Amino acid sequence: MKQSKRFSINERVLKWTKRHKKRNSIYTGLILLVALVLLGFVLKNQDFEPVKAMEKNGEEIKLTYLGNVELNKHIRKNDLNDTFNSIKDLLHGSDYSTASLKLSDFSDDRKTNIHKNLENVMFLKGLNIKSLNIINQVTDNITARDFSRAVEAQNGYNFLTGNGSNPINSKTVQQTIKGKKIANVSFTDIESDYADPLKNTTSISLEPNIYIPIIKKLKENNDYVVVNVDWGMTDERSVTTRQKQYAHSLADAGADTIIGHNTVVQEIENYKDTNIFYSLGNVTSEDFLSKNKQGLAVQQNWNGEHSKFMVTPIKSVGGKLTKATPNKIEETKLLNNIKGENVELKKENGGYVYEH
Repeated sequence: MKQSKRFSINERVLKWTKRHKKRNSIYTGLILLVALVLLGFVLKNQDFEPVKAMEKNGEEIKLTYLGNVELNKHIRKNDLNDTFNSIKDLLHGSDYSTASLKLSDFSDDRKTNIHKNLENVMFLKGLNIKSLNIINQVTDNITARDFSRAVEAQNGYNFLTGNGSNPINSKTVQQTIKGKKIANVSFTDIESDYADPLKNTTSISLEPNIYIPIIKKLKENNDYVVVNVDWGMTDERSVTTRQKQYAHSLADAGADTIIGHNTVVQEIENYKDTNIFYSLGNVTSEDFLSKNKQGLAVQQNWNGEHSKFMVTPIKSVGGKLTKATPNKIEETKLLNNIKGENVELKKENGGYVYEH
């Protein structure tokens, strides 16, 4: 009888490794499957809290300000009504509301791109957005111009701030709300060190010789002036000296409220009775970083002289918006980040309020 050959130690190790490699692949697959099921369960059962509306009396005008909205082809795979459900009542209960929409690149076909972005505009209009600022970094000048014309054909002239891609264009929106004239204008700091000076901006260049006369004239002809600013920077939580200088100059020119549009949340400041929200962050975003999926929803009750503001943190989870409920540590970090000069925030009704 032939004697079987004894395996060496190296051969035994190799044989054991091959045997367990097959088992490990099976175990890894099972663990991954269980993890995906648990993730789906968690997202399905996630509590999506609506942003609570601030009460107002009949004499007051309620204004709502939102940050950047992105509705590209990936985000639109979700049910958009479901995505925005947590802020629907807030917007429909507002007398005036504004946000910034990022143009998306849906197709190589120009007409398809215009049509799809127009659908995004009309969806936001249906949520009761009264004035929209467009952020354009994807289309050429001609497409941006034709897109603006398509929006105006359906919504009228007083809806989009900016017009086309001319950096010195003075397109503004002026509307009458409850007998008060409210103006909205958008600027872009195209000279910022963070910005691409060649991008096809759809708002007015943030140049003193341009914005000072525009805002002064708007203030002369309107009761309230809301200014949107794209600072041309991303992922920077601290307000720069450049931002401060421009914001204070905008306020001195006559801006009543300044809404900044960066990718992350920044400080709130009250300067000479001008309310400056340096950045409200993102409403929706395709970015994978958690800080880019966070923002602030700002409500303002204005009686013609005095205002009460409520700032509510929001975030995107599983393709849906929800009121954020930070833990103690997260809340402390948030408040340290947003509380600026002459602003005393008091926790109330799921948000933080202050008056002036």
